[in-house]
Amino acid sequence: MKCVPKQSSQHKETVLIVEDEPDDLRFAQSVIAATCPELCTKCVTSGEQMISYLKGENQYSHRDDFPYPMLILLDLRLPGIHGFDVLRWLQKNPPHNALPVIVLTVSGEAQSAQYSYYLGARSFLTKPLNGSEFKEMMAKLQDWCKPKPLLSEYR
Repeated sequence: MKCVPKQSSQHKETVLIVEDEPDDLRFAQSVIAATCPELCTKCVTSGEQMISYLKGENQYSHRDDFPYPMLILLDLRLPGIHGFDVLRWLQKNPPHNALPVIVLTVSGEAQSAQYSYYLGARSFLTKPLNGSEFKEMMAKLQDWCKPKPLLSEYR
């Protein structure tokens, strides 16, 4: 999804969605656009891509095209590096460990939620089975959508 700058500023705040299922990705983008129109979404499909994105490496090196996110929506079940490993990497790599992460996954197991929080996730949301529940859940993320002056040296 292309990020269109606000009229009053150079860039919109960015939410990085880490999701490998195309339908879930498109749906999350459309719900975020509807519930938080002041935000831009960028997407990667693996933990490895997320790490490259945050570091500004490879195809993600141009910050005008790939702005540093203010929030990460992270699926746990990813190809390659699992979501828990992504959370561990974030935890061990300042300044990226200051980024708020919301785990968004089909697994509603209490152990997965507890471990996600232990690894630094700010919230754990189970993907609902129907669209209206997902939209309702995303609408509750308005507090996460408020731009914060995080990690300005990476923008």
